Amino acid sequence: MVKRRTLLAGSIGLAGLVGAGIGATALAANGVIPGKSVVDRKLGFCAADVTPVHATAGPIVAGSFASTFRRRTVNFKIAYPPNFGAGSHLPICLMLHGYGGDETGALTAGRYPEYLAAAVASGTPPFALASVAGGNGYWHPHPDDDPLGMLIQEFLPLLAKRGLATDHPAVSGISMGGYGALLSGLTAPSRFSAIIANSPGFWRTYGESKKVNPGAFSSAAEWSQYGDILAHAADFKGLPIQIYIGESDSFEPVVSSLRDRLPDPRVVHTSKGCHDGTFWQAQAPTDLKIIGAALHRN
Repeated sequence: MVKRRTLLAGSIGLAGLVGAGIGATALAANGVIPGKSVVDRKLGFCAADVTPVHATAGPIVAGSFASTFRRRTVNFKIAYPPNFGAGSHLPICLMLHGYGGDETGALTAGRYPEYLAAAVASGTPPFALASVAGGNGYWHPHPDDDPLGMLIQEFLPLLAKRGLATDHPAVSGISMGGYGALLSGLTAPSRFSAIIANSPGFWRTYGESKKVNPGAFSSAAEWSQYGDILAHAADFKGLPIQIYIGESDSFEPVVSSLRDRLPDPRVVHTSKGCHDGTFWQAQAPTDLKIIGAALHRN
């Protein structure tokens, strides 16, 4: 396959694309997720290999609680595999949503409840998925909103009271939530049995983060403490992480930079795809198999 840069610089060219009705703004980075453009889809770079899923999802329980850490009421959902439900004593995987998402999107973005049902039917040990509304604060503490504290110190105890096994949960996330999964692992390195980051959205510098998403980090000090994933690459040593990124995801270059700094670069997996639900669905069967195995080893 001809690489995208070669193709764009060659016979198609920017002028040809605009002439074909693809506006310049469509070629530019999106305000939140850079590089998610019409060009990628027109040229087939987003066609990740999705395994069809025909399984029916198990029960999904919804609720809410007053969060001291977030200073508001937050919603949550628990997705069980078929033949299980409220009160079942199952291990748990925290599912972290992306920017602009919520507890529902954390589950539906990759059709995780359906893929969970299929995985369990195929022999993966059963477990539940739990998602919670973390807002748009990039899953780290802010002066007036601490979604990370809520996740670990409020949501996990709430899940335990509902009968779920929370001593060594897994954590998985998409985009901003992928970054959140990595941050969770760095924050509580002995807590998680598996850490899965799909298309993790992070940046090389504070200036870069401010340009793309001004609300992600409110100061350079906040960035230094929570946002500079590259600077903390060595701290991932020994952690059960797996990172998945699409070749046409605009976060791929920074993820590649992280891979080159990690103690074990083999935990980063790059394959065809973009920063979208198609890619996350393509990864779902692998994610859930890894998570199920890890949860039942602990």
